[in-house]
Amino acid sequence: MSCPVRIPALAILSLLPLGQAAGAAPVQSSPTAKGDVIIVHPLTLSSIADMDFATLGVTTGGTATIDPVSGTMTVSGGLLHLNGTPLPARYVGAAVKKSVVNIKVPNKPLLIKRVGGTETLSVSNFTLDGQDKRALAQQTSFTFAVGAQIAVPANAVAGIYVGDIDITVQYP
Repeated sequence: MSCPVRIPALAILSLLPLGQAAGAAPVQSSPTAKGDVIIVHPLTLSSIADMDFATLGVTTGGTATIDPVSGTMTVSGGLLHLNGTPLPARYVGAAVKKSVVNIKVPNKPLLIKRVGGTETLSVSNFTLDGQDKRALAQQTSFTFAVGAQIAVPANAVAGIYVGDIDITVQYP
């Protein structure tokens, strides 16, 4: 199978030899690049990404589960993944060198509430992308991801549901 390659005409012209090299004035680029950083100090924890189940369609009810390792989401029952990119929650922390941290995720279901309403959905089965006890050796910062499962009944009211996940990290 061949794939045609197109080169813009401007790029081709720039490859043609010019009669006399002309002095060129420096040109400043107008687009700017943006950057960001999260600074963490020892014995801190920061959220770097919220858990997101994306947009789900519901027919007969079911569950959606986000894997914290791969970031993929599986749906079961009458749920459909309609749009968006599912994401596990992601965190960064810092500790002193040669320490062990213990990460605790909720062990009971929590309820998230519909924005502008009183309806709730249950989020449970929280999982980590590795061991809950992590030895840091020479490393003083660490990252981890948290996945979970959401249960959506057939009669769920359409809308955006939000809530808080309590993650605890025990430092030495």
